[in-house]
Amino acid sequence: MKQLVIKDMRLLKIINLVILCGGILFGYIGVSIDHIYKSKLVYGFAMFIMVYIVSMFSTQYDVKGKTDMMLNSFPVDRYDIVKSKYISMGLYILFITGVVFLSSNISRIIFSTTISGNPATIWDVSFIIGLSLVFFSIYLPFHYYNVGKAQAFNQIFYIILIILPNVISKFSKKIENTEIFQGIINMDWKIVILMFVSIGAIMYLISLQISKNIYKGKEF
Repeated sequence: MKQLVIKDMRLLKIINLVILCGGILFGYIGVSIDHIYKSKLVYGFAMFIMVYIVSMFSTQYDVKGKTDMMLNSFPVDRYDIVKSKYISMGLYILFITGVVFLSSNISRIIFSTTISGNPATIWDVSFIIGLSLVFFSIYLPFHYYNVGKAQAFNQIFYIILIILPNVISKFSKKIENTEIFQGIINMDWKIVILMFVSIGAIMYLISLQISKNIYKGKEF
């Protein structure tokens, strides 16, 4: 199991470096923005886009390297193969959110005389963890059912991620002045986020069982 997780990490070694550098950069950019909602948007988008990048490149490397065929030629339990993927993706979620969180908070301390923005909070990180768990809960069963469908899912999601920031930027001032937005802001977000993370974790565990059953009956 441990070796399978390490295998996933090694396949993405260049991406690991990109995530590290990107996380540090976006952590600094977010805390340098003196607008609480815009800075949170930067943190959230940066963390989630990096989670998406991991899913995209992980699938591409598995396809190019014919990983499934190779692993199934060895005496490895199929359940362990699936579990290792879920563990490695979970570790990537923690790594990505952790880098951005630390970068923003450390940058706020080091550059306290020149920047006065808001560093990422544990609640910002928790929200993205919950969102990422939901994303992978949907994505990974596609990955094991049909790689082509997983890649199609990635392409559709990529279009959404490209369009969304432009839409938010264009209508941000109008959105901020609406009663709905003010109502959302005044919600008890700590409870909402805790519930969201719990739902994400439950979905992730259910998704693991679904992927196990899909992979068990797959032929190579």
